[in-house]
Amino acid sequence: MSLGSSIRGFRRCMRHVIAVDGTHLKGRIGGTMFVATEQDGNEQVYPIAFGYGDLENNLSWEWFLESLRGALGHIDDLVFIFDCHASIEAGISKVFPYATHTIYC
Repeated sequence: MSLGSSIRGFRRCMRHVIAVDGTHLKGRIGGTMFVATEQDGNEQVYPIAFGYGDLENNLSWEWFLESLRGALGHIDDLVFIFDCHASIEAGISKVFPYATHTIYC
């Protein structure tokens, strides 16, 4: 899910740097929530998109990143920041082959 106002704000006013990560949901339903965020000029978290999947694996990340690409459209100077999760790196390399991607610790 992504709000149109978040996408328009990201495309027009933000640096094109996206942080992606997933979090495991504990409880009765379980699963994984995927998030794409950015840091705005006031150093606040700016939400771009989020999604829900059963597992955090290559197929789930590809689905989320393809949905994100569909919402964002083509952006030339896009940069991704993520943790050392191999599925995220594989998904970004496949869905956004020309984007720069870096790993944070």
